[in-house]
Amino acid sequence: MKIISWNVQGAKKAQVIQEIKHLIRFHKPDICLSLETMVNDTQMNALLPKLGFNHYDFISLINHSGGTAVL
Repeated sequence: MKIISWNVQGAKKAQVIQEIKHLIRFHKPDICLSLETMVNDTQMNALLPKLGFNHYDFISLINHSGGTAVL
């Protein structure tokens, strides 16, 4: 089982999204964790379906910190 965990600190940036997609394509992980995403619920709901996993969920950020996505 392959797991990728990344303390991404700002997952809504276009460059970060492309890097996440590259890591997923290259390593083909079973689970991918993005920590400290700093992305609100609306943006996360739009972003996660684009990353290529069938199942995903996230924990909302609190104020201006946190946010975790599990794919």
